[in-house]
Amino acid sequence: MNVFLCIIIQILVWCGYSLVLYLSHHDHSFYETVLLVMFSYFNFLIAVRFISNRTIGIHVTILFTAIYVAGRIVFL
Repeated sequence: MNVFLCIIIQILVWCGYSLVLYLSHHDHSFYETVLLVMFSYFNFLIAVRFISNRTIGIHVTILFTAIYVAGRIVFL
């Protein structure tokens, strides 16, 4: 149940990241990359908070970061 809740929160955080990118569409790609790293770290902290195992937390975070980046590449 904790993993499922963590996944739902991470999806919401990535939706927030998309909103931030939409609102700042004139920024350079460097700043978008910095934001991507910051949001990924924030998702990792959420995963560690909800899932007591750090290894599973990092795997969930990397998986959803890769899914988000791949989705942006496919849709753009």
